[in-house]
Amino acid sequence: MDLPRFLQRYVLPLRTAPLTHISSFLILHEITAVVPLLALTGIFHYTQWLPPYISEGKWVSIGMDKFGRYFRKKGWLKEDGRMTRWWGRGETGFKLVAEVATAWAITKALLPLRLILSVWATPWFARAAVMPSMARFKQLWVMITRRGGPPKSGAAGTGATGGRVVAKTPSGQIKKGE
Repeated sequence: MDLPRFLQRYVLPLRTAPLTHISSFLILHEITAVVPLLALTGIFHYTQWLPPYISEGKWVSIGMDKFGRYFRKKGWLKEDGRMTRWWGRGETGFKLVAEVATAWAITKALLPLRLILSVWATPWFARAAVMPSMARFKQLWVMITRRGGPPKSGAAGTGATGGRVVAKTPSGQIKKGE
């Protein structure tokens, strides 16, 4: 199947190194989700401001349910809405859940932009981060396996390492004196 000329530039590296490019895309996609989520949550929390036109939407209510359950499951939020453990004393937990849910809704709305950014940056990220990491892992693997690997023993597959082989009779009895 022939691709249009403008797409061949993006598809050729994927055909020659699919593992690195797929790994690169997945890592970038997750980075473009986690970074805005944490950054927006921090901005909303420390400025004590939520965008009113977003924080009242359907995605935010879904996020409130999702993150409220998660925070309760982890023990970070009590049933009455107070935070436990390390978050602010007396601060209502529902405020933090609303901030996280609003950040999640905005991050979710940015999905098309995140996908475009991830696809665009995939070849560079594969060359700059994934391929050197894989090369380093391969060097370490070769270094580990050249040292001889696990200790060798005559009792193959029995789990007995470092011992001696014990001869058995044809009926399965251990021969004495050996």
